[in-house]
Amino acid sequence: MTRDFGNVAVLPARAPGYHALGADEAFDVSDCVCRAGAHSPVFGGEHSRASISVVLSGAFHVRGPEGDAVVGPGALLLGNRAAPYEFRHVDDGGDRSLVVECSDSLLDEALQSRGKAGRGAHPFARVCIPASVASVEAVLLARQALECGEAESLREAALAMVDAAVRLGGERGAARVEVSDAQARRVARVLRHLESHIAEDCSLETLAGVAGLTRFHFLRVFRAMTGQTPRQLVIATRLRVAAASLRESRARITDVALEAGFGDLAHFTTSFTRAFGVSPRAYRARMRQ
Repeated sequence: MTRDFGNVAVLPARAPGYHALGADEAFDVSDCVCRAGAHSPVFGGEHSRASISVVLSGAFHVRGPEGDAVVGPGALLLGNRAAPYEFRHVDDGGDRSLVVECSDSLLDEALQSRGKAGRGAHPFARVCIPASVASVEAVLLARQALECGEAESLREAALAMVDAAVRLGGERGAARVEVSDAQARRVARVLRHLESHIAEDCSLETLAGVAGLTRFHFLRVFRAMTGQTPRQLVIATRLRVAAASLRESRARITDVALEAGFGDLAHFTTSFTRAFGVSPRAYRARMRQ
């Protein structure tokens, strides 16, 4: 079964480039549509304000003072104000992200709300937050806001993204690793495979085969480049797909579980409840309210 990131609605079609969606004195929100490929030049610069991006599709390599990573759907990219950055595309297919650039005052407010005042203008100790259940609500709100384009939805998504960034981005990530083009392409290939085949067999053996590596080599390379194990990413993605479907569709919970890749309803219910703190049925009811 092939699914596109578990979405029920469809993202609006836009030409490549940055598309401003909303702005005020606290933050700017943009839709970044990229069609760059493996032979495109490296894109780099310096963040004028603190930046948080939710990757919604595609895969690419990012590098900054805090480290580097190969990122795919569900990851949050982090950038401190005045910090340099570099994006490198290691394969074809492009990518898409919702980007929030926020003021120092908004960042300070978010830090204080989390009891993390005093971090100053450089609160992020890592270049990205890997896709995880801990950040899933921010990712879902970002996609929902991009789908509907409503000002209040964009504002809510922006605040959720900033909150997730200050909550999860203060801990230093893995040590910088040397990333060869060949290795980065293999990891990107797996990320794109998971994006559209999450409901299928995503065992370590299968994903290692997609990457063209042995299981041991694939596990080491994938973890070093993404900051998580393949299994962690699969579970986080399946739960995100299920949560999106519960929010946006009226499908039976059994069908939601199956379409997200869970072969057993009891396993899905247990995993979902452990991750979100409520059962799938209670989560849907809360979202409907």
